[in-house]
Amino acid sequence: MKLRFLLFLLLPASLLLAQPDTITPPPAKPAPMKYEVPDPVPFGEMIKASDLQQLLFTLASDSMQGRETGEPGQRKAADFIAAQFKALGLPPAGDRNSYFQNIYLQNNSWKDIGLKVGTQEFKNRTDFYAFPNYITDAPLTELKEVVFVGYGIEDGKYNDYAKADVEGKAVIFYDGEPMDNANHSLLTGTDFRSSWSLDWKRKVLLAKQKGATMVFIIDTRFEENLKANKKQTSTYGWTPVSSGPDKRAGQYINSLFISPAVATAILGAKAAKAEDAMADLRSGDGFKSVKVKTKIEVRLDKEVKRLEGSNVMAYIEGSDSILRKEFVLVTAHYDHLGIADSTVIYHGADDNASGTSAVIAIARSFTAAKKKGVGPKRSVVCMLVSGEEKGLLGSQFYTEFPIFPLDKTIVDINIDMIGRVDDAHLKNPDYIYVIGSDRMSNELHFINERANSKYTKLDLDYKYNAKSDPNHFYERSDHYNFAQKGIPAIFYFNGTHADYHKPTDTADKINFEAMTKRTKLAFYTAWDAANRPYKLPLDVKQ
Repeated sequence: MKLRFLLFLLLPASLLLAQPDTITPPPAKPAPMKYEVPDPVPFGEMIKASDLQQLLFTLASDSMQGRETGEPGQRKAADFIAAQFKALGLPPAGDRNSYFQNIYLQNNSWKDIGLKVGTQEFKNRTDFYAFPNYITDAPLTELKEVVFVGYGIEDGKYNDYAKADVEGKAVIFYDGEPMDNANHSLLTGTDFRSSWSLDWKRKVLLAKQKGATMVFIIDTRFEENLKANKKQTSTYGWTPVSSGPDKRAGQYINSLFISPAVATAILGAKAAKAEDAMADLRSGDGFKSVKVKTKIEVRLDKEVKRLEGSNVMAYIEGSDSILRKEFVLVTAHYDHLGIADSTVIYHGADDNASGTSAVIAIARSFTAAKKKGVGPKRSVVCMLVSGEEKGLLGSQFYTEFPIFPLDKTIVDINIDMIGRVDDAHLKNPDYIYVIGSDRMSNELHFINERANSKYTKLDLDYKYNAKSDPNHFYERSDHYNFAQKGIPAIFYFNGTHADYHKPTDTADKINFEAMTKRTKLAFYTAWDAANRPYKLPLDVKQ
């Protein structure tokens, strides 16, 4: 289980186990129209503790070496999962007629990064920051002239580059867009900002078109945005990329976000003139660019690493000629943290061999139903993703390069850690934390409640579903990438425990009876979603 952009690594341990101050169940949801689905019980009852135990003990064994993405253990686990799907007779649904969607990840870090103005040296993530994905390797760039171009915008009647010669020079401009003294945008004429404020890369492309060689962006919210940059580029720093060379950096000229203090140093004696130009702009008197003679050294010496993992998927085609073109996604991540050294293995039994085993079992049940002629009307995709422990990257890769159309994917049912019992439920292990079911679709919440009431009778705990949850569990597993694409998602979770992300998360500590009931609930919810006459509505205001 992983926090989006690896937030959990930045939080103190005490906060990871924190709970909201006030726990209230979600409000009652309106019931959808009544409909009938085929009886799922014969296929739900096929999910046995003994089968889950056999799967999990294999996945969490020493031979899988902790299943770290890009390492031999992960590839061995992927082959094991694919073998389960092949044994079911399911057709390959991945790349090149295989069960695998290969995922490609890239890590950008700095061998050396620095900025020197005159004799003054400035520090990365203290005085400036950069986005390495959009930087071309440049160990040393020397600049002798910089042109201040306001906000770096050219749009209709507004043009910061009017009469400005930036060919072969660096440019410096403010983030955002020009506002008048009444705080109205000079581009929209209202309080609303234009698209120039939303995409800084658009300004960099414009500067490139004008012939500039480098961009300095003055960030007036530097401290706030610096924190966001640290989260995005800290720790592992892996991001999904296409299978070929990463072309993002080559599309742009190099750019640095700088603090106002650094901007003052760059502008030097012309700082006051630049501010006067901005005052004239705000007053409607027009803007004039400012040329600055300077001596700047920029060091952007990158180190780029790439690795390859794989998502593993099974496809159960729907029986209905119309509904089979819609997809129910059942997901879990199968990767974990690998080997710390030659002797210490992070087995990841609960996180997330438990969810992986559950998805395989659910695929078996849907396959059995199809063979009996009663399953499912919509197509079901059971997908195990890797790269989760590096930042939800396998699921992010899938949503950026989907195998099945996202606009036809009606729900993601995600299972991440369902094999243990946390301290809050020691007296009653028949529980599950339900997260996200009511964030986008009230009916998703309803069908999960109904499935539980009718079949599994677990204690459904919504503690971590609260938007005020300080643990941010909603953002910390693979369903989140699908929710970000507008796909309703539900996340099943047993809560954290003392062995979370430790080598001691081993198979012998799994509660297979509780795990079996939780797997059945996920199956029954998926069954309803796959067989209902209409897809889940997006009826929750965001």
